[in-house]
Amino acid sequence: MSRIAAIDYGKARIGLAVSDERAIIAQPMPFLKAGKTLEETAALIAAALGKYSPLGTIVIGLPLHMSGHESPMSAEVRKLGELLETLCNIPVALWDERLTTSQVEKTLKGAGMRRKERTQIVDSLSATLLLQNFLDFQ
Repeated sequence: MSRIAAIDYGKARIGLAVSDERAIIAQPMPFLKAGKTLEETAALIAAALGKYSPLGTIVIGLPLHMSGHESPMSAEVRKLGELLETLCNIPVALWDERLTTSQVEKTLKGAGMRRKERTQIVDSLSATLLLQNFLDFQ
């Protein structure tokens, strides 16, 4: 089985996570700063994920409202998925990311972590939680 990668996309920072070779456990990767354009961001992500080749799938968190309807950011995430599928030649899956960031924030606050410390890891941990949820569902 191949590794699976996950992306928690944001306009400023992109959280990344990757599974082990057996696609059982998710682990965080360092976050990336977003590029000036979506195309530049996709290229940065593709380069970062290239270190973990071969990848079987890339999972991207799809931002949905609590009602289940797509948010304004959903179209941008879908476009990012198309770009990555073309750049990496790997299937992309969109996965509901509702509450992942707030769950991670709550956990880090509960652990007494300061805001500045949380900012450095929240995106990658959100991607890790997203990926672990995806792996557990498979």
